[in-house]
Parts: sequence; C-alpha cells; structure tokens
Amino acid sequence: MGVVLKQSLRNTVITYIGFAVGAVNTLFLYTYILAPEYYGLVTFILATGAILMPLMAFGTHNTMVRFYSFQKEEDKDGFLNLMLILPLLALIPLGLVTFFFQETIGDFLARENALVKTYVWYVFLVGLAMAYFEVFYAWTKVQLKSVFGNFMKEVFARLVTLILLVLLYLKFIDTSVFLKAIVGLYLLRTIIMKLYAFATLKPSLKFRLPPGTRPILLYSLLIILGGSAAVLLLEIDKFMINQLIAIENVAFYGVAVYIATVIIVPSRAMHQITYPLTAKLLSEGNFFSLEDLYKKSSLTLFIASGILFLLIVLN
Repeated sequence: MGVVLKQSLRNTVITYIGFAVGAVNTLFLYTYILAPEYYGLVTFILATGAILMPLMAFGTHNTMVRFYSFQKEEDKDGFLNLMLILPLLALIPLGLVTFFFQETIGDFLARENALVKTYVWYVFLVGLAMAYFEVFYAWTKVQLKSVFGNFMKEVFARLVTLILLVLLYLKFIDTSVFLKAIVGLYLLRTIIMKLYAFATLKPSLKFRLPPGTRPILLYSLLIILGGSAAVLLLEIDKFMINQLIAIENVAFYGVAVYIATVIIVPSRAMHQITYPLTAKLLSEGNFFSLEDLYKKSSLTLFIASGILFLLIVLN
C-alpha cells in the first residue's frame, strides 16, 4: 500500500485543490461574470464533449491499463502504438460526419436553444481533446506515475478557466474569445499531457501488432459501452436539459450538481493509482495482495466519502 498511500494522498490534495478552484469558478465567477445562457452553453459543450470522449477514445485509455501488465517486454511497444492508433477508428468517421452534416447536427442540438447551433465543432474538438488526454494519461498510469496527470486533469483546466474569467471580467477578452479559449485550453492540456507521457516512456517508431490483438480490440469495443454508461450517468442530464428547456437552466443545474460531486473526490484520487495496480496484481496472479488492496481502499473510501456526505447533508 506504500505506492497507493503516497500517490493517493498527493492525488487527494491535488483533486481538492482542483475542486476548490472549480468551486470558485462555478459558484462565484461564472455566475457573476458570464450571462446565464453562455454559462449554460459552456456547461453544455463540456458535458457533450465528455459524453463523446469514451467513443472517441475507442476505450483505449481503459484497455491500456487493463492489458499493459500482461504484455511481454518485447511486445509492449507494439501494444502502446496500437493504443495510440485505435482512437482514429472513431475520430475519423466522427470528424467526417461532423464536417458533412454540421448543419443537420446543429439543427438537432438547437431545437430548443438556437445559441447552440454554431458551436458543433467546439463540442467535437473538446471531445477529441478529452479522448487523447485520457489516452496519454493512461500511458503514464501504467508506469505508476499518476500525480502529474491528475494535476492536469483536476487543477490545470480549472485554474486557466479562472484566469480566462478574470480576463473576461476586466474586458481584455469578449465572450466569443472566451469560448474559443476554453476549447484551446483543452487542446493545450492534451498536448502538455502528451509531452509528459512521452518523456515518461518514449514511444517506439516500430509498429508490430501485439499477441492477442483480437481480444484487446474486443475489450476496447466493450469498454466503450461501459465507459459511455459511466459518463452518461454523470453528463447526460446536462445535455438533455438543453434539448428540453432554456439553456440557462443547464448553468443553474450545473451549480447544484457540482456541490454533490465533492463526495466522489477521494474515489477519483485513489482510482488513478489503484486501477493500474489492480491490473498488475491480476497479471501476476497475486490475489492475496489484491484482496488486501480492495479491503483497505474500500474502507478508506467509505470513511472519507461518508464524512463528506454527512457534511454536505448537514449543511
């Protein structure tokens, strides 16, 4: 539990810093600086991008963690290269559909709120950035280095958003530039994560399909469904609100949901390191250590999240 405890503590601190910055953005700056309809638009773009992310990533961010420990040393380069290429199987068709049917997609999304129609590409680019960010983050997770990626995921985007909101308030930028900058922020985050991932483990230019490619592909296809279901449960409501009522209600709803999601912070922090460790222990057949990991992590999360739940309910 040494690596788990060390990185979980760091990830917990980082995640809470990110949630604190996010709370300032969500509860104060967004609500004070940005008009409700544009705050709702930002929430809609990010939520819809998150819904598309598992499909665009083609499940590779989970597949990489699941199968990396099972690869022989000489097969790992081919496996990692496959993980980098697989998302293109979803991204290229989705990009073509977006290009040729942008007007149709825009009309569908703007059925209730005309403001959304011109931001179809924003959703696609955010989804793309989120997808490859998770791929590069998984690249570092399998090396048992999760702290920097967690910082980029939980703190970086929120901190830059805070700066952008201040610039918007001071009128250095307008709302149009702010929305473009939000998309640029997620693309920049992915590029930084890529550089760190490749610095952690340099990719090989040699491409060779790893043994067991068929079950790897099958797992990726299945995990798209599992990953999509998990994200849908968190984000689909924000998408649906835009389709049914005025978009500013997405903003109001987002504030309430943000308060509730504080409960899952310990889980998000611990998951970053326990997930690759679980895969490693499974590949080694070390079920005694796996049982110990499950029990200790479950008990820790029960106590930590239970306290947070009580604090929120009592207040």
